[in-house]
Amino acid sequence: MTLFGCASNPDSASNLAADAKQSENIIKINDLKQAIDAADKQVTQSIKEELHWFATKDIEEANKALVEAKEYYAEFEFDPSKANSSSGFFSSINNIDAANESINTFNEYMTKATTLKSSVLSALSETFDYRTQLNYIDAQQYFPSTVQELESDLKKLVDQVANDKTAAAIAAQPSLVAKQRALEIKTVTAIYLSDAKSALDKLIKADTAKDAPKSISHASASLTAATAFIAADPRAIDEIQNKAKEVIFSINRAEQIALAVKKLKAIQPADYEDHLISYEKILLSISNTLGAEDRRDLAFDEQGKALVTFIEESLKDLEVSIQTQQQLRKELKDQKSYVALLEEKISTLNANLADVKQSLADSLAEKVAKTKQAAAEQGNKTADVETKSSALKETADTAAAE
Repeated sequence: MTLFGCASNPDSASNLAADAKQSENIIKINDLKQAIDAADKQVTQSIKEELHWFATKDIEEANKALVEAKEYYAEFEFDPSKANSSSGFFSSINNIDAANESINTFNEYMTKATTLKSSVLSALSETFDYRTQLNYIDAQQYFPSTVQELESDLKKLVDQVANDKTAAAIAAQPSLVAKQRALEIKTVTAIYLSDAKSALDKLIKADTAKDAPKSISHASASLTAATAFIAADPRAIDEIQNKAKEVIFSINRAEQIALAVKKLKAIQPADYEDHLISYEKILLSISNTLGAEDRRDLAFDEQGKALVTFIEESLKDLEVSIQTQQQLRKELKDQKSYVALLEEKISTLNANLADVKQSLADSLAEKVAKTKQAAAEQGNKTADVETKSSALKETADTAAAE
């Protein structure tokens, strides 16, 4: 009983070695758990970075190693004493060491995958630039099958780099880049000109060209020019948007002209005058709104020229007025600046004057204080003289009396 009691006593020096060993195991287990958690985070990040797509074999091996590490860890997760147990019937390594080896293997493959991705991006930089651009303009939405085909082609090049056939991948890159650029042009054209193309096709199918052939031809040429511009520079989005607006404008204009021609063809000779008067009313309304002279006594084209002349002269007057206002504003601004400068100088002078007054006041006070001090000192001297004189007189009187 005595021996048993000593052996089981937790407060015994004989247990310190075992306690130290247990603490060491706990530290190792904790370090392993943190390593597994870190590995899980790497896996999540690798998915975001498409590492599996770039380095398929390496990522598969890394994931396999991580699974093994977790299996070994599960053996002693709830019973730390099993950390040092053999990892298998024919294994000479224990569970925790086997788990750590698997984690190391995981890290090695993840490093290889990251390095491989960097090599791929460097070797195939141009094709990946186009891949990024195609994702940015969402080519997948417009041409999903084509995007998938190009992804497959790119994957082949990536695998070539992974298999140490970088030179072959680089040699095949221009062909893929040409396809990617063509898809970019096709996508941008679909985004910005598909509506215009549909509108023009609708007018052509409606046989609008017979009523407004010149206008339809102009609209078609505008669409062709915009399409050519996209083919030359598909990333000049601002300019492409402007050209797309111009195409829509041309198409809408052609449609309105065609409608006007149809209406004109349908007018009976007796209604010609009323038709012309309707246009005359429009010109008169513009003249009245602008305050221009009524020039219905002129031909329609002359009325239009008169309106243009009036507007140009009005704009000139307006420009002169604007320039005058700007000049007045400038002069007012300069005047305000001058006033502000004067106020600043006056403020500075006032401050200096206050300093001078304060200095004079301090000097005067000091002088008065010195005068008073001198007078006090003189009074003290006079009092001393009078005291001495009185004392001498008193002495003399005493001597005379004796």
